[in-house]
Amino acid sequence: MTTQFVVNDKGEKTAAIVPMNEYEDLLHKHHLALELTDEYKTMIDQMLAEDDSDDIDFKTIEQRFKRK
Repeated sequence: MTTQFVVNDKGEKTAAIVPMNEYEDLLHKHHLALELTDEYKTMIDQMLAEDDSDDIDFKTIEQRFKRK
């Protein structure tokens, strides 16, 4: 499978579909470059405890970072 793009009515790329191995490589590289603060680690642990699953969706993380 090759990378595919989703486009809107104007032909602008709005999303990408990548093979799982490429996605996993991107995540791995991102995590290697990401220096997590203790506060961020605590936040992730709290979200996992509240959700009772191993997955946290992007919207959940995004909401935690938005200022109230």
